[in-house]
Amino acid sequence: MRLWIDGDSLPRDLRAFLLRRAGSSRGNRKFPEMSFVSAKKLPDIPPGLSRVVEAGPDAADSLIEAEAVLGDLVVTRDTALAERLAHRGIAVINDRGDIFTKENAAERRSLRDAALQLRSLGLAPPSPRGFSRTARELKRFADSLDKLLSRLEGL
Repeated sequence: MRLWIDGDSLPRDLRAFLLRRAGSSRGNRKFPEMSFVSAKKLPDIPPGLSRVVEAGPDAADSLIEAEAVLGDLVVTRDTALAERLAHRGIAVINDRGDIFTKENAAERRSLRDAALQLRSLGLAPPSPRGFSRTARELKRFADSLDKLLSRLEGL
């Protein structure tokens, strides 16, 4: 099992959280190997965990999509990537702890697309920037991550 992290889209606080989790032990569970994939070097990620791809549209997404296999887990904020992976049966979670499945991925992308369209028409407020994660939101992410890791260990 490998944990693929879309480094271009994942907030810095969650990158730090995942690195801390990788260095700790939880019972007899071994944290999976991690690969942070991004189009630029992430200064907070050790070189052995980082895979830098040539800059280009969706370059990191393409590498994750090409190399992720059943039994892996992908962490991304990219709804389109999450949908494509979920349809292949690959476990996907976003930064809010939402788990993408074959059944819900298209609906989530549709909702995202509708929100983008409403924003472009000026009918909805802009997407918030500088999001600050609360302890409750971090716990939700951690709980969803643990749930998926437990499920994948059983495969």
